[in-house]
Amino acid sequence: MPGETTDWSDRLRRSRTALTLYFRRLLSPPLPGDGLLLFGFFEGVIGWGLSWAFSRDPSLAPFGLIQSIVGVWAVLTVGIVVFGVTYTTPTVRRNRVWVVWGGLNLAATLVNVAALLEVVPSGAVRYAYWHPWLAVIGIGYLVTALYDWESPQIRRQERIVYAATGVVTLGLLAGSLGPLRAFVTLHVFAIGAAVHLVPIGHDVLADAVLIARRQ
Repeated sequence: MPGETTDWSDRLRRSRTALTLYFRRLLSPPLPGDGLLLFGFFEGVIGWGLSWAFSRDPSLAPFGLIQSIVGVWAVLTVGIVVFGVTYTTPTVRRNRVWVVWGGLNLAATLVNVAALLEVVPSGAVRYAYWHPWLAVIGIGYLVTALYDWESPQIRRQERIVYAATGVVTLGLLAGSLGPLRAFVTLHVFAIGAAVHLVPIGHDVLADAVLIARRQ
């Protein structure tokens, strides 16, 4: 028993050390792909969290409800794109999946801003705010899942989670144009947070568990 306790204690210590080094590497420039992924997780927590808070209590919104939500996402999007271009490894910057994500995020931001500037036709304004972001998440995760399917950089289980989330998100987006309109509109920030964060959290957590088990 004392020997088993010592073995478990040593293994726990090694796992803790390995995980500390792993997350330190993820957050130290130049960032690897998983490091940028982790920043995307933080972006989602801040963006969806503030959007939900503003919608619950519009008095918290400094520039008006819609303007403040759009402003938060514009700042976060520009920030993570600039961060991704400036502080990641060359292999990440050349990765086509990340380029697709960057393009999708910038496109959704431009649609939001165009709606605020009343450039979007009046009949389409109702679809110019959160609808583009669900499209970004759905398309982005499907691209992540399906691109270079045989590459070992993303494990099969992670691809399944990304693909399932993409399909569910696009399904909810389609449903929001019809029978699910009231449900999705009422819970859009919670839905957005879930579909944004769950696949990233699963990916990072799966890597952390794998590293810990190897010790």
